[in-house]
Amino acid sequence: MLEDERISIFRSILVGISALLPLVIFLSSNYDILSVDFPILVGLVIQAYIGFSSFMLVQSYEPKEKNKVTVGYVIFWSALGVCYLSGKSLILPIALEVTSFSTILIYSGTEFGKKQIESLGSLLLASGISALFLSAWVMLPDGDNVGIILLLIGLLIKSGFSGFHLWIPKVNEGGPSHALGSFAGVLEVFPLLLFYRYVLPNQLDPIIYQILFPLAALGIFFGGITSFFHKDPKISLAYSSVESINFLWLCLIIAGMFQFSVDSDLMNLSNSFRILFFLSLFHHCFSKTFQLFSIGMVARLKNSSSSDELKGIGRLLGISPLLVGAGTFSYAVLPGTLGFVSEATYFYLNARILDLPIGRSVFLLPSMIFIFFGIVLGGFTHIKLFMSLFLSTPAKEINIQPFGPKQRRWVVISLFSLAMVIFIFPLVLPYFVRLPMLSPFVDNMLADWFWTVSLVSYITIGSVFIFRVYDRYQLKRYGEPKKKNWDCGGGYSGHELSIPTSVFSEPLRNSLGRYFLNKLGESKIDTFLIKTITLVFRFGTKFMSATNHPKDEDVSRYLAISSMFLIFIFSLLILGDFGGL
Repeated sequence: MLEDERISIFRSILVGISALLPLVIFLSSNYDILSVDFPILVGLVIQAYIGFSSFMLVQSYEPKEKNKVTVGYVIFWSALGVCYLSGKSLILPIALEVTSFSTILIYSGTEFGKKQIESLGSLLLASGISALFLSAWVMLPDGDNVGIILLLIGLLIKSGFSGFHLWIPKVNEGGPSHALGSFAGVLEVFPLLLFYRYVLPNQLDPIIYQILFPLAALGIFFGGITSFFHKDPKISLAYSSVESINFLWLCLIIAGMFQFSVDSDLMNLSNSFRILFFLSLFHHCFSKTFQLFSIGMVARLKNSSSSDELKGIGRLLGISPLLVGAGTFSYAVLPGTLGFVSEATYFYLNARILDLPIGRSVFLLPSMIFIFFGIVLGGFTHIKLFMSLFLSTPAKEINIQPFGPKQRRWVVISLFSLAMVIFIFPLVLPYFVRLPMLSPFVDNMLADWFWTVSLVSYITIGSVFIFRVYDRYQLKRYGEPKKKNWDCGGGYSGHELSIPTSVFSEPLRNSLGRYFLNKLGESKIDTFLIKTITLVFRFGTKFMSATNHPKDEDVSRYLAISSMFLIFIFSLLILGDFGGL
């Protein structure tokens, strides 16, 4: 037993070094931390923290192949750190591919089935396509508009922007929860930080932002609705990630749209959304990772892909609801959480938009209803999962995977480390925005707002702490009280009256959900996009022989098509070199 403990600690140290070492190299090098390279610093800090938390979950429930999973994580964090440090060089797409292929080892702790293979295939496909665009950007000269646009497309694909999000649900469907938390909290936000570092400082054509803005708003709307109605908890959280990622893109788009404006009001709006981007980034990274860890753990105990079948399983973990509910509290926008800081600041900025003259705000106002609707339904997704999975009564005779004190200890360490950031960050918010990298973007009104948000958080967390101390005093004085269930009436403690997650979404399915999900629970929009892409790729089959045996003229057609695409690619490179585009 002691030897196993030593090996577990050694594995943790090894993974911790691989996640932390890129940050150490970054801080000891000549990077401009106080200015242009600040987003790289943020990404490496998040990577080091979540890298530790995710591996604690590996220590908890990976029953086999822990050595392979350890090697996979060492390669994953090291290669992703190289992606941050490489800058504009060919090392970037190469390191990105190494990061993606290391997930094969990370997945080795689970049994490979159809879902796992599709999950890996989707991740590798998205990374491969993105790496092609990043390679084109690297090869083109600095400041080239074509290169910047190619970089933008690659980042949109890799982050899961609206329309490019198809790979995220597939990845979540078959991946282990510790890997999914790492993907959502670190890998999916990596492109956003590269955008902030390499694309945002450039003065792009305003039409680009005007195209991306409504797409991001629709992505928030679509992601929130689909996550609320989907019955698979992992896929539901995937669409919630789509909603969060598009919200982060929305902040960057608004920041970029008005950053070179001569109007002081629009310039202040751009600066404010820069700050909101970092606040929402921390919210997404830590709250979403927490949710994927906790809910993914529950799904693994029962090995089910239906939220209704998982009702009450979370109570069998033996972990306090105050701890396992930290991510849900954040998405429920409760004061004192990261979600409260992010969403309350967004509502505050929208109030300032309403105060602008109509000519300046008319472009932003029509999208607000879609954005609010997506955010609200996305938040309710987490609430319904928490109330059903962690508060309802489980069935008495239910078969779950073994989960003992040793596994519980590692899970508590992992979740507690993330919960600390969720609850502590709102308390230090006024000091965070005073960092030299952020203070130029914070006006006096926004600074006062952050002090108000922080004060509300102090009061809320202090009140909860006092009630918690009083509750422990009552337990010592009167003993353990009779347990009550939130969803069972008349003191009945049977599982028959436990409320499944579908109770929350079914009343709206016929009026709203049927437009976005089919009877099988699949997204209609995603199904349409996949069919469209399939038809495009099958277009080449028209040039093949009906007997599937190539003829002489078929070879000529293939060569002609290949030549056309080569000429097209060389034309783009030549035009790019001469500034023709």
